[in-house]
Amino acid sequence: MRKIGLALLVIVVVAICSYLYLYQDHRDVVATDASVSLNSQELLSVFNDSDIENDQTVLDQVIEIKGEITSINGHTLILDQLVFIEMVNAIDVNEGSTVTIKGRCLGYDDLLGEIKIDQGILIVK
Repeated sequence: MRKIGLALLVIVVVAICSYLYLYQDHRDVVATDASVSLNSQELLSVFNDSDIENDQTVLDQVIEIKGEITSINGHTLILDQLVFIEMVNAIDVNEGSTVTIKGRCLGYDDLLGEIKIDQGILIVK
């Protein structure tokens, strides 16, 4: 009987630890400082230089990117026809405006030829 109780306790502890590991809170982009600040051309050159270690400085990192809005569609926008950004909220700016956006860099999409960023927020300086 004691062995069954101990086995159940171990199973419960493993289940709780597994749950906490798998379902961690998402990174809060608003509260996180940007690791680097670039314009869209500089960010593109990071991915085009074939240096994998250089890519790691921006991949899955919170970054600030500055550029001209070339397209807006609801909660998504494109900067300088290079950077596709999924915004947290819709923003009230016009195409052609130069803005600074903070978000998490997902990487470079070879098929579409654009850099992907999600959790974007408008930085007012």
